[in-house]
Parts: sequence; structure tokens; C-alpha cells
Amino acid sequence: MSDKHCPYCGQEETEENCGEAQAARKYICQVCDQSFGGTKDSPELHCDEVYFSHGGFFSGNQSLRIEERDGYADLTVSSPFSETEGGDVRFRIMLCEWMVIKTTLFYDLFVMDWQEAYNDPTILDGTQWELKLTFDDRESVKSVGSNAFPALYDDLLELFTPYFDQGAFERD
Repeated sequence: MSDKHCPYCGQEETEENCGEAQAARKYICQVCDQSFGGTKDSPELHCDEVYFSHGGFFSGNQSLRIEERDGYADLTVSSPFSETEGGDVRFRIMLCEWMVIKTTLFYDLFVMDWQEAYNDPTILDGTQWELKLTFDDRESVKSVGSNAFPALYDDLLELFTPYFDQGAFERD
């Protein structure tokens, strides 16, 4: 058994299938029988921007953008009602912190295995979200949702919450 959660059903009953390098590791879920992982060409080395937004009509929409630069990464956080609160908060993070974020996205959350769209048409108001990854060697990857989420969505929120919180703190 591995310590990885399945991006399809969220269960931890997964088993490593094959591969030695982290990028080549493939897993299979013992619950839903889906295989995942095995990302080729180390996408964390070629991902130079991540954009994530989430929110809804009543709660507003907050977003986060991380863009790699030479020697650091720029992080921009927009509050749920940034039009009325004074705009975005920008700060820099070290490349080692940026690499931890990307490694988590690709090898713990398996975002490359997420569907392009998650929608629940039975809910009129709720939460809309978007995750977009931009690469220097391939097309962008985008996953969006309206009131429906991938199994590891809460882990994605947990990854980005400290940055949203820091952006709110910087505004005060």
C-alpha cells in the first residue's frame, strides 16, 4: 500500500504500480480501480505559472496566481471583494517554496489526472472554481467546476489557504 490518495475517489487504498523516479510512479486505486500518476517529463520543472480561484455569488471570488521569475516567484492574492477593498496583494516566495507547491500539486494531488470540468447542475448558487497550470513546454492544463469537485479539492484548498490568509493579513 502507498500513502497516496486517489484523485478520483479520494481513498488511500492505493498501490504503487511501477516506476522508480517520482515522475514515473504510477498508482492504482484498490477501491475504484483507476490508475493515476506516471506523469512524464517532470511537469514541476516546466510549470511556470499556477492560477487558482474559487468562490460564489454571496461569498465573493478570491484568486491566487504564482508566476515563476529568475530566482523567485511572484504571488498575487485577490480578496473575495477586491474591487471594494483596494485590490490585490503581491509578495514574493523563494523558489524552494514554489517547488514544494508544484511537487504537491503534481505528486500528491495528481492535478494532471483531474477532469477538465466538474459540474453539478442541480445547484443554482454555490461555489465555482478554476485551476490553470501554464507550462513552458506544452499547452496549459485547466480544470474548472461549479458546485462539484475532484476528490482531492479540499487538499488543494488546504495548500493555498495560508497564502489567502496572508493576503488578507497584508490588507489589514
